[in-house]
Amino acid sequence: MPTPLPDGAWPVMLTPFRADRSIDWEQVEAYADWLVDLGSAGVFTVALSSEMYDLTPVERLELAGRVVGAVDGRVPVIASAVGGSVDEIAESAAGLAEAGVTAAVLVSPLLATPDEPDSEWIRTAEQILDRVPGLDFGVYECPVPYKRLLTLETVRWMSGTGRFTFFKDTSHRADVMAARIDVLAGSPLRHYNAEISSLVESLGAGGAGFSGYAANIYPELVAWLCANHATAPQEEVATVQQVLSIAEHSINARYPSSAKFFLAHSSRLTMSSVSRWKPEGIGPHEGQPLIDLARYLEGAGLPALTPGRR
Repeated sequence: MPTPLPDGAWPVMLTPFRADRSIDWEQVEAYADWLVDLGSAGVFTVALSSEMYDLTPVERLELAGRVVGAVDGRVPVIASAVGGSVDEIAESAAGLAEAGVTAAVLVSPLLATPDEPDSEWIRTAEQILDRVPGLDFGVYECPVPYKRLLTLETVRWMSGTGRFTFFKDTSHRADVMAARIDVLAGSPLRHYNAEISSLVESLGAGGAGFSGYAANIYPELVAWLCANHATAPQEEVATVQQVLSIAEHSINARYPSSAKFFLAHSSRLTMSSVSRWKPEGIGPHEGQPLIDLARYLEGAGLPALTPGRR
């Protein structure tokens, strides 16, 4: 039986690029180190936020390996197994295992077409698990190329295999999340909400933490919320969740470029806002409100917010 993953903040890592859109490996490693320093329970690289569909198969594996090296065992690292066929996904998962990840994450829309039932999804997943024995897996309900939410029966199947440890839930529905969390009870499969505005509610239902945009830019606040939602003064808890919701909404329009720009003005990181996925730049009209938000939050006196974002 695999060891359950830790509770808390699981950022979906951005991929820093240089001006020529090559990967900035120095900033990749600096970003991974920063996320761990600020309290992340684990890191999820080669995700949609990492621009995984705009990376080559070789780059995806190298990215996972570089992050594993930068983290150096301090927290678990997981990464998506990406491919257009069972063979490609299994090959990607095997490569990720060699790179040292704790779990390979299956991307839910890549395992079946929109018109195929979950029985076909399970059949594909079983083939991948059989081809990569000894490796733990996760599932991410990624919205691209289409959003495939798994049925409760499929979630029950995953929990019963003993091979899955990470579930990034993008249902954005408290009742769905509560039912899924109930099904996962007693298994090694942990539930991580992707919607910051409902995080406290999902944690109260027994969820393990959060994996989404807000943790990419404020990992320390997400970590604080996960650890203190039930014990801290509820006014403080509500304020932190509201601030995180506002911050996440502020970077949505030009994401992931906006998140990179935000970090360049709110942390020790110096990554550029260059993106392969969405190559439009961040100009003064889009950038100044992000700078203003970062400056405002610096002086807001929020619990656990590191002065200077070291």
